Amino acid sequence: MNLRNIAKVELHRHLEGALRFSTLVELAKAAKIDLPYDNFKKLHEALIVRSPMKDLKSVLDRLFTAQALLKSEEVWERISFEACEDAFNEGVSLLELRYSPFFASMNHNHMTYDKIHQSILKGIDRAQKNYPMAAGLIGIIGRIMEPQDVKRASDFIIGNASTFLAIDLADNEEGFDCKPFAPHFERAKNAGLFVTVHGGEVPNGAYAVKDSIELLFADRIGHGVQIYKHPDLIELVKKKNVTLELCPLSNYLTSAVPRKEDHPFKQLMKSGVKVTINSDDPGLFGSSLIDDYEILKDYHGLGLEDFKLCNRNAYEACFIPNKEKFKAAFT
Repeated sequence: MNLRNIAKVELHRHLEGALRFSTLVELAKAAKIDLPYDNFKKLHEALIVRSPMKDLKSVLDRLFTAQALLKSEEVWERISFEACEDAFNEGVSLLELRYSPFFASMNHNHMTYDKIHQSILKGIDRAQKNYPMAAGLIGIIGRIMEPQDVKRASDFIIGNASTFLAIDLADNEEGFDCKPFAPHFERAKNAGLFVTVHGGEVPNGAYAVKDSIELLFADRIGHGVQIYKHPDLIELVKKKNVTLELCPLSNYLTSAVPRKEDHPFKQLMKSGVKVTINSDDPGLFGSSLIDDYEILKDYHGLGLEDFKLCNRNAYEACFIPNKEKFKAAFT
């Protein structure tokens, strides 16, 4: 079974976490960032997460290195094109990329939300002209953001509902309740945006999934891996027809699961939950979506028909409009 040749739909890939290693190094050199460029192993260790970190926050902190380099319209257009190109080369013909306008512009005062967004759209458009694929954007609100920043970012996402597919809530789950964000997500829903929410990723965060569905109107859940411990949550997800965006390698590297073989992907699939396969932050992890497929094949025994089912789930749950879906090469 050639995993690369499987027709894929990916719903959960962060643009800021999808930088090519070669591009990251090139940008770091141009910015004169002090890194061990003459030692590939040490350079890789400084920029890439390849072994489990102590928690999700430790991984999120690594993203700031890359974010500091994303300070021009040309760079944002480039990385958006490359993220689409890389995904297509992994067999993905329908791709949803997500990014945080607040995080993207942090410490780059000359880069407005609109400049960043338009640059990303240019990169995606160029990719769609070069490859038979369809791609769309999800706007992220961060749990750790101050209320005035949440308002500004949500206003931007909602005000650009014609070029965003959905709104998302992300960042560290621990200690940050969903409830304060409910009014913003209700406004987004009323504006015609879909909703996906990061929830149930951290070991004690399963019930964030319930809040995400009941308070934030989630159509999909980013991760949701921890619901396998709670039959009531599994039933809720099934009853509400909510699809999970599972990320096996990421869940291992962020210590959401202790070992690759401990991931409950197959258990959730057998329970009737609609599961999908996603890479999350392939640039940050020095990985590709193929690595997630290999984990599921090698450690969990998934075969071609299982992968086809996961991609049918992803196709049906994909927020990209049907007229755009039909242009892609997914079969």
